[in-house]
Amino acid sequence: MRLAATVFWLYFASPTQSSREVRFILRKSSLLVALFLVALVAIACGSSSESETTAIAKITPSETIFSLTDLTDVGFKKGKTFDVEGLTGATDAYLGYWGIDPYDRKDYEARFYPSHADAVEFGVVFADERTGPDAVIKSGEPMWEEGAKEARACTRSAGGDSSNCRISKYGDYVIYGNMILVCQGRDSATALEQCAALLEQLVPELVTG
Repeated sequence: MRLAATVFWLYFASPTQSSREVRFILRKSSLLVALFLVALVAIACGSSSESETTAIAKITPSETIFSLTDLTDVGFKKGKTFDVEGLTGATDAYLGYWGIDPYDRKDYEARFYPSHADAVEFGVVFADERTGPDAVIKSGEPMWEEGAKEARACTRSAGGDSSNCRISKYGDYVIYGNMILVCQGRDSATALEQCAALLEQLVPELVTG
């Protein structure tokens, strides 16, 4: 539109302009339009690259039986082994850290069950309790106490001198096969991105499928 307005002005509003001046201004205007279009394309490409992580369902049925070894094989660092007494149906549970960038690892809880059906039947209620804005992590309140202390993300209000440590650092979780991944994130969307990023390493077909 701006280029068209320029042409109109040159031919009708300014009849004293020479043809050489007209051609010069048109070339300059065309160059500006071209640069503007290149900038738009660059911005669009940048936006798409920021969302390359594959979206993943919160619960994915699979016969695959995962173990801690599968996680450590893709760079997962085990931080702590949890006692699974009280974590109904679970065989193992761990606190660990992982990230594409080794200097920016996120916290995860990995919980393993005999099967996918067991993970869903027994694990959902415990995963729900550990994650999100309504997480139950205050000492003495969780159904399963293990890991509750490590799950706390303390925040301090502006100008305040005390911290609120009743907020969970885990925004959400996913169930894939026999494994529940509880993932760090300030909200559900951020946490699910972290879950998906790790699962893409474990299950490459998530990227290509």
